[in-house]
Amino acid sequence: MMNITIKRIIIGICTTIILLTIYLLVPQVSNPSPSYETKLTHGTPVSDDIRAMLTPSIEPKRTRAIMVMQDGKVIYEYGPTDKIMNGHSTRKAMLSLLYGIAVDKKLINLDKTLSELDIDEYIPLTTQEKSATIRDLLMGKSSIYLPASGEHDNQITQRPKRESHKPGTYFFNNNFDANALGTIFIKETETSIGEFMEEYLAKPLGLQDFDSDNVIMGSPWFMPKKKTMHEQYYIYISTRDFARIGSMVANKGRWNGKQIISEDWIIKSTSSHSDLSNNHINYGRYDGFGYQWWTASDTNTIWTDGYGERFMIIDPDKRLTLVEQNFTGNSLLSSGLWLMNKNMDSGLSNLMKAHKTLAKNK
Repeated sequence: MMNITIKRIIIGICTTIILLTIYLLVPQVSNPSPSYETKLTHGTPVSDDIRAMLTPSIEPKRTRAIMVMQDGKVIYEYGPTDKIMNGHSTRKAMLSLLYGIAVDKKLINLDKTLSELDIDEYIPLTTQEKSATIRDLLMGKSSIYLPASGEHDNQITQRPKRESHKPGTYFFNNNFDANALGTIFIKETETSIGEFMEEYLAKPLGLQDFDSDNVIMGSPWFMPKKKTMHEQYYIYISTRDFARIGSMVANKGRWNGKQIISEDWIIKSTSSHSDLSNNHINYGRYDGFGYQWWTASDTNTIWTDGYGERFMIIDPDKRLTLVEQNFTGNSLLSSGLWLMNKNMDSGLSNLMKAHKTLAKNK
């Protein structure tokens, strides 16, 4: 009897270890091969000087992918640009593009208030907070200063006091706005973000590594979460697909001669609606904010960036798009190992130098 009991215990332990290993290793998202994918074309490669500038002289301590495009063509590529990665906060600019499509289709009215949309939170919103419109949220001006999923750093430490500003009057990089925009988008379009993005962005652009499963609502892991009505959405995207989207924006919403998103929306959403020079937070290289896009007036560029050192620089005047992504994990184990390593190295300074040189020469 004792031997049978010990045997059952050993089997139970082994089974638990196997299941735990599978749980730790299973990817959150797998690389799809969509039927609508089209290959990118290549233009005249960058000069040797710029190539040397962008190509790491020492192999990075983590997986890095870089792509530069001009006029819709690839002119520089480094690393596994087909590898899908968590886009982190770059999700916000991508959702802004989906809002543009939905607005053009008259599925969403940006002037609707949260009260009209019946949007609330577990910490109830005040009458003033509910007067914020969708447009206010897109501009980061909801003036709703509540804890939200995925926030970090100054989003927590420098959050203004509730009702210290009226909606539409003051910018704060607020994850409540970004996450509530996801909730509103799904509610108003009656479609998931992933399905909408696949149908109206991925297919027309011919993205190579995307399908609706690349968008995950809420954490896929059994991890402690903040109690909120507005889940964080995650968009996993390859560097080559990300660069293609940026190249479409650089060309005022057109791709291969077809208008994917209206030029009016691209101009409106990537123009600054906030002067950040007098903000209580120093946003560094950015001095403006559009509809979830950052702007830098000194270089006349449009930006989106994300945690873990990922960046997109768009120069509409030169029709240039420069992208860097760094892999932050695609399973509980790989994400955990990256967090433990705390390695935040990036090639941003070289990306910016390359843009300056290309913009001067092109």
